[in-house]
Amino acid sequence: MRIKQIVEKMGEADSPVLSFVGAGGKTSGMLELARDLAAQGKKVLVTTTTHMEHPLNLNQPGCVDASAEEIAEQLEKNGFLIAGSRAEQPGKIKGLSVPVWEQVKKKADVILVEADGAKRFPLKVPGKQEPVIPKECTHILIFAGAGALGRTLKESCFRLQEAERILADAEKQGVDVDRTEITEETMGILIEQGYVMPLKSRYPAAKIAVVMNQADILSAPEERAAALQKQILAPVFLHGWKKAIHGIYLAAGFSRRFGGNKLLEKLDGKPMYLHLLEGLNEIKENHKLQSLTVVTQYEEILNYLHRQRIAAVKNNNSALGISSSLKLGLQTAMIQKNQETEQYYLFCVADQPFLKKHTVEEFLSVFLKTGKGIGCISHDGKAGNPVIFHERYVPELLRIEGDKGGKSVVNQHLEDVFLFEIPDAMELKDIDRKS
Repeated sequence: MRIKQIVEKMGEADSPVLSFVGAGGKTSGMLELARDLAAQGKKVLVTTTTHMEHPLNLNQPGCVDASAEEIAEQLEKNGFLIAGSRAEQPGKIKGLSVPVWEQVKKKADVILVEADGAKRFPLKVPGKQEPVIPKECTHILIFAGAGALGRTLKESCFRLQEAERILADAEKQGVDVDRTEITEETMGILIEQGYVMPLKSRYPAAKIAVVMNQADILSAPEERAAALQKQILAPVFLHGWKKAIHGIYLAAGFSRRFGGNKLLEKLDGKPMYLHLLEGLNEIKENHKLQSLTVVTQYEEILNYLHRQRIAAVKNNNSALGISSSLKLGLQTAMIQKNQETEQYYLFCVADQPFLKKHTVEEFLSVFLKTGKGIGCISHDGKAGNPVIFHERYVPELLRIEGDKGGKSVVNQHLEDVFLFEIPDAMELKDIDRKS
């Protein structure tokens, strides 16, 4: 169910002001709703009372430290707009000043407010001063990421002390955050006690709902939502990303400049190809990749991947160039596509051992919010690997021949490319020669 449909089921309101709180996809949900409403001809202001991503990082129209007049002008021009003030934290914005807020709120048909922060955790219990909801609020959507289910409190929950307190009160005993697993019951107790009850008391006129986000990663999602609903005195809705990312790991090169098979060369005690692959496999296990396929020509790598139950395909035509591996990986990944989801294909190379798992996760998270069809990780404005493509570029990718990779498609569509800038050039270094 789309966020727009959820809001319609909650009930309409005059001059709606919707606050997004909790964790696990608030920004994505806001932008999805903003685009849907703007497509209906509504003027939608997106802002925050805490902090949110800078519009430049999201590749979305925005005004930062602008006057009310400038914001109104851009809102009229773009249909929806992210507006706020410069924050001390790089890459973030904070809320509008009170005078600007009072003026611009009259210019928008709908206002969407990110009213909570969760440090990218999938679940949150608010602190005493949280969330920060404007007095004009008509709807409150409490987000929780389905990816928290089955993981421990320590892994998945922001504001652990608050979570411990609530669960200890409910269970009449202490809570081990390292071992306590998040179930529908646990999640429901935390949301009801942490958000629903306090918010109903503070904002009795507001319509409140819980959104279990990323529901498409769950088996039997309706049953899971029903189990969660038993704990919560507010309606629970399922929301799926409807976007699936397939990872394709290219490990079939000849290493001619290296003077040997560099992928098997030991680096910090393990073969080079394993460094990034292990991180990507963890991302897949955390349901942020729909699939992961390794393309290689080497039996040593194939045998290891078979033992680890990591999907692999052998390229017997590596001599035809990198395009042969790219197309083989793409064709293999496409077999696993779900017709009800948008498909994205992430290409990574095995000779980037310094690229961090966290960097890849951040890249994917931000990219999916941009609405762009192609994304690259970059340093100093120079695009590197990994590269991700929307499924609409599959025909062009399958036409590549010889020793050319996906960059030939990137260069043909620069207007649709999002660059995710990182500060450490070492992460993008590919090792071609022995030091």
